[in-house]
Amino acid sequence: MRLILFAFFAVIIANLVSMQFEIAKKKSELNEINNSLEAVLVSNEQLKRYYAEENRKEYIEQIARDQLDYSYSDETVYYFVPK
Repeated sequence: MRLILFAFFAVIIANLVSMQFEIAKKKSELNEINNSLEAVLVSNEQLKRYYAEENRKEYIEQIARDQLDYSYSDETVYYFVPK
C-alpha cells in the first residue's frame, strides 16, 4: 500500500514540476508576443500619422528613399559599408 501511495505522489509531483516548466515557457512566449505587439502598435501609430493628409507627401518621400533607394536627380547618396 505504501508503495502505491509513494508512486501516486511521485507522479503528482512530477506532473506539478512539468506544469511549472510549461508555465515558465508560456510566460516567456507571452513576453515575446507582448514585445512584438508593442512594436506593431508603435509602427501602426507611425503609419496613422504619415497617412494623415498633411503628411502624405513626406511619407511617400520617406518610403521612396528608405525602401526603394530613390533620390533627387541633383542629389548624391553615399552608402557606408561596414568593415
